[in-house]
Amino acid sequence: MLGSPVWRGSPVLAFCAGLLVGGVLISAAFLVVGSVVRAPMPWWLRVALVAAWLVVMVARELGLLRFGLPENRRLVPETVFRLGRHLGPFQFGVEMGTGVRTYLPTGLPYVLVAAIALLASPVAAVVAGAGFGLGRCLMVLANLGYDAEGGWDRQWLAHHRQIKVLVTIVFVVMVTGAVLIGA
Repeated sequence: MLGSPVWRGSPVLAFCAGLLVGGVLISAAFLVVGSVVRAPMPWWLRVALVAAWLVVMVARELGLLRFGLPENRRLVPETVFRLGRHLGPFQFGVEMGTGVRTYLPTGLPYVLVAAIALLASPVAAVVAGAGFGLGRCLMVLANLGYDAEGGWDRQWLAHHRQIKVLVTIVFVVMVTGAVLIGA
């Protein structure tokens, strides 16, 4: 679907804008809910909970632990495109950008949720949400650079272990850095 000529040009930009908006909206929601949860907790306990969850999720990413996480294993329906060439992809992007209406290929966003809910300032939450949306946008833009015969999928299958380890390491460094800067 994303390889279609319909997805070239400004509809892709509308979709990516929607991903960014969705990421920021969901991070703001987690910040609000987290503000209620974190109020009675000391700072050190919140950091310890996020760190413990990070360790568990890294072990899951590396295949040392196996357990499911709550997620919606359906894609956003194509009926969102009834809104037209730009507003449809924007709505689709918002829904995917929230991460709650589609499949997540990694558990690392669940660590981000805990970090936003328990530790983030409003600015950090917005940056994290935009980063989530931007990450999804980069995947779409990278996919568009491949042929329609499955070049992206072949590359993913050939390198997914290395990519997963690299992304996990970068994620751990970024979350640790953000927590230390926030301290």
